[in-house]
Amino acid sequence: MSDLAVAVPALKPWLDEMAEVAAYLWEKGWAERNAGNVSVDVTPVVAGAALPAGLHERLAASRPELGGHYLLVSGTGRRFRDLARGVPASVCLIRIDDDGAGYQVVGGDDGAQVARPTFELPAHLAVHQSLVRRGASERVVLHTHPTELIALTLLSGYQDEAAVNRALFSVHPEVKVTVPRGVGLAPYVLPGSEALARATVAAFERDHPVVLWAKHGCLAVGTGVVAAFDPIDTLNKAAQLVLLCRGAGQQPDGLSAADLAELVRVFKLRE
Repeated sequence: MSDLAVAVPALKPWLDEMAEVAAYLWEKGWAERNAGNVSVDVTPVVAGAALPAGLHERLAASRPELGGHYLLVSGTGRRFRDLARGVPASVCLIRIDDDGAGYQVVGGDDGAQVARPTFELPAHLAVHQSLVRRGASERVVLHTHPTELIALTLLSGYQDEAAVNRALFSVHPEVKVTVPRGVGLAPYVLPGSEALARATVAAFERDHPVVLWAKHGCLAVGTGVVAAFDPIDTLNKAAQLVLLCRGAGQQPDGLSAADLAELVRVFKLRE
């Protein structure tokens, strides 16, 4: 990480924020072993910098809208607890080929202290491409394993997007205020696959800032790494409340439709 900051000093704020959020996720138990990954489109601060060439890889699916883009990506097999401590090779910098058909790991040709991108790179690239295509301001894609949100997707009654959102909105007003569009839900699909990437993009393009991966975790987008983390934190608190009520043998007696409508009106929320 420090080598990247030396090569391109403008990357340091992004690396620092990645480390900050990695620490939050580890402390919460949402990043067991090497779970979780994050990517940032840093093209504006890297383009034009003199960077060493490195290992080249082809992509299973071409991403032409990302041609020439640079992404900071957490490394495959690397741990967020190490990223939080600034351990070298927790993160790599990749450049997408001009035609979007592959990528180069900057400085990654010696096989030594340079990470390779996360196993979930297909989903990250698919979401970044969608963001670029839509002219969105978000530059960060964050994946983690929030315990209670995952548990919710394992229970009957919460197997579709509408049911999950009804449950999360009803137990705490903060959810409606901070995540007014609610969450998308992608069915369980093999991790790391192009099929999961497609399902994730479909859910994001329904205008959700967070997508739950059933039985697996979630992805969030944001203008910064903290901005991507915050809605997950809020949503997981709501999932905790749902599960606490159910654990007490009760269904939550939550906010009514009128209560939610009032929040929309008072806070001028876009649904």
